[in-house]
Amino acid sequence: MTDFHYIFIESLRNTYEAGGVVMLPILLSGVVGFYFLFSSWFRIGSDFFRKDITKVVRRMQRGLTGERAVVGTESSSDEQRVQTTLTNLRKRGGFLSRELSYAIEIAQKNYDEFRDYMQVRMMKSVRYMEQGNHIVSVMAAAAPLLGLLGTVTGMVSTFEVITLYGNQNPVLMADGISEALISTQSGLLIAFPLTLMKQRLDERIEILKQEMELGATVIDNYFATRAGQRHCEP
Repeated sequence: MTDFHYIFIESLRNTYEAGGVVMLPILLSGVVGFYFLFSSWFRIGSDFFRKDITKVVRRMQRGLTGERAVVGTESSSDEQRVQTTLTNLRKRGGFLSRELSYAIEIAQKNYDEFRDYMQVRMMKSVRYMEQGNHIVSVMAAAAPLLGLLGTVTGMVSTFEVITLYGNQNPVLMADGISEALISTQSGLLIAFPLTLMKQRLDERIEILKQEMELGATVIDNYFATRAGQRHCEP
């Protein structure tokens, strides 16, 4: 390790000690909050960052109905279009494509049970994405409150010093003031990024939820139309 690393680690240790007793719960709230936040990111996968997430259902619909200008799609049969669409979804990857391809497979096997099964599947998928998100919100709210508690304890220590020694020597009051300021700063430094990233996560989950519902409707309409055409055939 270089001198820079030693100085940096020593600075962190001094800051932690100067923050007082509330620094440990503040750090724990940050660790727990970021753990569940990144866990949700990993569950969503690459769809958290992709910009084409709102185009997946549209592409799938074009592939199923034959509107998509892909070689072998427009002149192919229904089964071939379905298989081509499944291949394209699997090739794209991501949470949304995986759920849509799974929905198509279910509709292919047994369309009569598709709606009931997909309602349950949709609920499980949303619950899977949102798992632990409430803990992130709790930790983001708890961190600044713990920092405020550190402010109170720091000021109490400062007034105790003033009571014992008066206010003529500011050096004696420095520890209490330092504890008050550092604990507040630490709580805000944890709460601010947690809140922003949690908001981004909620927005992405809402988009995925809407696209899944839209995709399920498109698949339902396609296979319902195809089933109706089969019944009309002599």
